[in-house]
Amino acid sequence: MACGTSRYDDTNPEAEKKEYIDHIEEIVQWMGWKPFKITYTSDYFQELYELAVELIKRGHAYVDHQTPDEIKEFREKKLNSPWRDRPISESLKLFEDMKNGTIEEGKATLRMKQDMQSDNYNMYDLIAYRIKFTPHPHAGDKWCIYPSYDYAHCIVDSLENITHSLCTLEFETRRASYYWLLHALGIYQPYVWEYSGLNVSNTIMSKRKLNRLVTEKWVDGWDDPRLMTLAGLRRRGMTPTAINAFVRGVGITRRYNNTI
Repeated sequence: MACGTSRYDDTNPEAEKKEYIDHIEEIVQWMGWKPFKITYTSDYFQELYELAVELIKRGHAYVDHQTPDEIKEFREKKLNSPWRDRPISESLKLFEDMKNGTIEEGKATLRMKQDMQSDNYNMYDLIAYRIKFTPHPHAGDKWCIYPSYDYAHCIVDSLENITHSLCTLEFETRRASYYWLLHALGIYQPYVWEYSGLNVSNTIMSKRKLNRLVTEKWVDGWDDPRLMTLAGLRRRGMTPTAINAFVRGVGITRRYNNTI
């Protein structure tokens, strides 16, 4: 059965592995779904870079030299970075230096100039780009700066002409940043809607915790039948028909959803 676009938000070269990509494609097909097309955020790295340059030119982004701890401290106190109001020309030059690999990893980031006085923590000058001298599994070694999820997600939604961007409720506070960035660049804005994820009791659903169980070999891989992963359910004997019927029965809601 055909479905929408399948996109891999592969913005972090240290976290992306081809085995994960291949497994997602395989398990989606097993479920009986076939995307109209498969894309990667890394396919748009050049466009994302050019739009970051445009964002700087419009006065909506700046190169910052604060450490992660300093950024956290300043955000908690709603304080501007000392480099927030540096000249546009200076940020443009430094961002080019970041791209060319002449600045050390961790010594500079590109941050969006949002609203440090907002009640929404996700408007506190989020990072748009960081330096990582790590080859990318899909894009190779062309880039040493990589966009953040908060920067890339909404822009690629726009570039791909996505009509509806659907997220679970924990992303609701990020909606302000999503629309802020698209408005700052003057590009198409998809419709964003959040829904409640299914909270399954008496099991582990956190990807971080599941990854630890697998990597530390507490379980027999991602398809261990004790795990509530699709691969685990398949190995347990569940069929795609049963899983799809269960999902349809649960439905979509914005209320806390704890069915099983």
